[in-house]
Amino acid sequence: MSPLLFACCLFCQGPVAQPETEFDTLVICPAAFQAALQPWIEYRQGQGHRIKVELPAENSYGIRLQVRRAAASGALKNLLIVGDSSDRRSNADRLVPTDYVKARVNVKFGSEPEISSDNTYADLDSDGTPDLTLGRITVDSPGELEQYIQRIKNYESGASSGEWMRRMNFVAGVGGFGQWVDKMIEQSTKQIITDLVPPSYETSMTYGSWSSPYCPNPHRFSQTVIERFNQGCLFWCYIGHGHKRQLDRVMLPDGRCDILDCDSARLLKSRQGSPIAIFLACYTGATDGPEDCLSEEMLRQPGGPIAIISSSRVAMPYAMAVLSLEMLDGYFNGDAETLGELVLESKQRLVAEPTEADPYRELVESMGKAFSPEPGLLEQEREEHVHLMHLFGDPLLRLKKPAKIKLDANDTIRAGESMVVRGSTPLGGKLTLEVCYQRDRFRKRPPRRREYDSSDEAFAQYDVVYQETHQLNCWQTQVAVEAGPFEIEVDIPVDANGDCFIRGMVDSSDGFAMGARPISIRPADD
Repeated sequence: MSPLLFACCLFCQGPVAQPETEFDTLVICPAAFQAALQPWIEYRQGQGHRIKVELPAENSYGIRLQVRRAAASGALKNLLIVGDSSDRRSNADRLVPTDYVKARVNVKFGSEPEISSDNTYADLDSDGTPDLTLGRITVDSPGELEQYIQRIKNYESGASSGEWMRRMNFVAGVGGFGQWVDKMIEQSTKQIITDLVPPSYETSMTYGSWSSPYCPNPHRFSQTVIERFNQGCLFWCYIGHGHKRQLDRVMLPDGRCDILDCDSARLLKSRQGSPIAIFLACYTGATDGPEDCLSEEMLRQPGGPIAIISSSRVAMPYAMAVLSLEMLDGYFNGDAETLGELVLESKQRLVAEPTEADPYRELVESMGKAFSPEPGLLEQEREEHVHLMHLFGDPLLRLKKPAKIKLDANDTIRAGESMVVRGSTPLGGKLTLEVCYQRDRFRKRPPRRREYDSSDEAFAQYDVVYQETHQLNCWQTQVAVEAGPFEIEVDIPVDANGDCFIRGMVDSSDGFAMGARPISIRPADD
């Protein structure tokens, strides 16, 4: 058999050679970064991982063969790539080439004919779906790698306050698909966030539409977005249009305002924890350009995201919506322990036919068929997004998941009265107990903005309304509790009414626990 034919058989039929030892994690890392990587290796080995480090092959074809040889024993589960794929600032010996996949759907909407993708490296049987967890740490120097590894350790140590671990902050731009379609997308997004994010979590929305109560002063939109990140949160998610080095802008009748770009990304300095950033947008993960993309710039910030999920080319609303549904379900209801597992399982479910009825996926499917310019290509669109979406960061990053607090209270209560809330917590620590409105309600109904007013007084009111819109708590107390049962008397405010939640969180040096249960508050004069 000729060497060329042997290589083709290896690529088409799968691995044939047996590795010397079994390992669950393969790291493809240039020699220039291997000394700086050693603390990560020791840290992960201390958690039980078996790791092998190899120099990258010269091209993407060689890397595919390299990974398949390493996977021959069947023990390989994780793949980490260290280094950028293209950067005019980096020496060639510090780069690891990415692969390219022919575009079939997004090319119809102006994207390049090929998709930059590492996905083929994790796809062991060439069916388009990854079989390994996969992440790329896009660093340009050993110092950047050392800094990122220390951030991983800090993130997983659990030493910081748990308050940030119950926050999920969303940023959205206007779709630009027409007023009616944009409104449908906005309402569906709100419904999904309201219904699928458990009520024990605190969410915020910063929306780039001047007519929305979720829009702060447009001229301070970028500062507000950055502050939402810097306050610390579990996930920070952007939904909207994107470019290689910046997000879309807030469009006003008399101008436009920035949201985030590579320059303002340097202002990201999370005060608590380190958010996982998710971009449901185009191009923000295009690592193969001559300049670092927005995801790369954000990842290298000392106070930036601990990991980022983003697209390397034009991404499309339907498939991104399905992927986000699968990630939400996987995080809140699945058993993934690492971020790499969450992304892997979500991609696998993205292309698979649902095994049971899911009203939210059915909603997204119906919208895709109704509004997609190519409704006959929805299956191919989902398959393409497996290649488009990438994890920047460590695939072995351990997800933050809370223990559960059990809460019990009366189903209904009259405003102005007191009630006893009984509960049980697996952890002792500081308990924060709250009465809060559901996310689809307002404590104070915001005014409607039917006409655009550019006066300073009007813009000042934007921030007032934005803050009031996010004030869903109507009562709160903090007390120290021991692990086990507790009882707390709750005073229902006299102006509270309607569908609400009792929400609790225990913050402890041993971890954090959360829980919530619905209650209905009747008016005081009912």
